[in-house]
Amino acid sequence: MDADPGSPTADLTYGNVALAFSFIVFNAVVSRTFSLGVGTSLVTAAVRCVVQLTLVALILQKVFETNNPWAVAGIACLLNLMGTIETVVNKSKKRFNHMFPSVLIGMLGSTIPVSIIGIRYAMAVEPFWKPEQYIPVVGMLCGATISGIVVAVSYVLKEIYENRDKVEMYLAFGASRFEACKPIATDALRLALTPNINQMR
Repeated sequence: MDADPGSPTADLTYGNVALAFSFIVFNAVVSRTFSLGVGTSLVTAAVRCVVQLTLVALILQKVFETNNPWAVAGIACLLNLMGTIETVVNKSKKRFNHMFPSVLIGMLGSTIPVSIIGIRYAMAVEPFWKPEQYIPVVGMLCGATISGIVVAVSYVLKEIYENRDKVEMYLAFGASRFEACKPIATDALRLALTPNINQMR
């Protein structure tokens, strides 16, 4: 059903979704033409996105109507859980022991405090957990956090696998684990922050 013309927002139609999806199809055709090998991934990700957003929208509608802080907290935790699954299962080629809880703690430890401080003090929203304000911000933070974690973890694991002898040599000469891995961690953090710096520029 279309929204009133005088209202600030309008409902999305299937035509809107089809128009957006046409750009994905165009990219898939370009990928097929130039043998980039990402066409299938693009289409699959787009279909998943539509299905996930449809299901989330049905849940969010109920959360917006109830305006319950516990429901908002549940959605925030769910978004972080889904982000962790995406990072560990779908994005990471290499893994390590206890990777899932480590990534989940990293996600929660970054998105929740930043979202609360940002909405309460930077955006001056009271209470900070208003669903229509808080949930989209947490979602955007989860997206940015996933990108950063994937870049950092992928780099660290790649370097440790490929330069294992160098790390072991540092350890053999009495370096602590922190000292042996500090150069790798420094480069990983620099790489993870680069996309955010570029976006701000």
